[in-house]
Amino acid sequence: MNIINQFLEDPFLQDNENEAFTNDSHRLAEINESFSQHPYNKPTLHLLPSVKQNQIWSIKKEYLDYEGTLQINQVPMLVLSTTDPEYLDDDNGFIRVCPITPFVEMAADSDQVCDDLSILGFPFMIETWNEQPILLDLLDKFCGHYYADMTEQNDSLNMDQRKFRELEISRARFLNHSIIAYTNESDRAKAFSFTVDLCYSNAVKTKHMPRVNNMTPVFINLRDNEEYATAAKHGRVLSENDCIDFDSEEMPIRIEVRKKSQKFVLTIIPKVEIQLISSDKKTINGTSNDERIVFDGLKSGLYKIILSDNKTISIRIR
Repeated sequence: MNIINQFLEDPFLQDNENEAFTNDSHRLAEINESFSQHPYNKPTLHLLPSVKQNQIWSIKKEYLDYEGTLQINQVPMLVLSTTDPEYLDDDNGFIRVCPITPFVEMAADSDQVCDDLSILGFPFMIETWNEQPILLDLLDKFCGHYYADMTEQNDSLNMDQRKFRELEISRARFLNHSIIAYTNESDRAKAFSFTVDLCYSNAVKTKHMPRVNNMTPVFINLRDNEEYATAAKHGRVLSENDCIDFDSEEMPIRIEVRKKSQKFVLTIIPKVEIQLISSDKKTINGTSNDERIVFDGLKSGLYKIILSDNKTISIRIR
């Protein structure tokens, strides 16, 4: 099989038993000293540009989809945006993208290959035949600009090129699944007041709150990793004081989420050293007393709770 296609089918790298690193403390000190003598200018912080057509972005290695499943990609991905963003609701936008591959050896006659090393540092090909819609949440780091011709071409492909395209289109399911999961959940979400997905140590738990102030809450069949909020199980009238909570021995904190007038209140118990980061990588400040930390006025969306030991809890409120 072609070596590139073989890699795409099985990208896991095997450990090299012959590889060894020498830890020489004296030599390491010399290297550190030599580098410390060079002047260092603190870099200027630049804001990320707004997402637009003709931009190159890296894709997150993993994401929590709208069905409450952690999706993990083993191979790094770059994409070129081919449209400006459009919005599915107040909080979720999407764009169409083409994956970018470094395997220019697999290019057909009409494929667009860029040999300009100043853009990404290596030659690359735009997979114009593999355009996909993705949620904006999947975009990670801005890498540059590139203008691609999206005119459809009919190519004569050899067997290796045909297999390569099949593998790349299959791999792109990681991208378009973000939209599919969002669409699949849209109808189910009508039965809930709100839902919280929580991911800690790659384990995901989803809890739903039926609609509040309803004498007959609607209950539907849930998946294995889902359950209703405790208050909802009593069959009584729910109010804005009811919350979705996550409290387990595996987690060092208890998390409570309440919905207040279309906004959300996130409570962390006990008061510990944490950071709350929004999906656009902004730090959110909360208020605290001796027992808890409260983050008020949150919108629906994806957040990261960074603990003092640098472990992360991902939480999506929807």
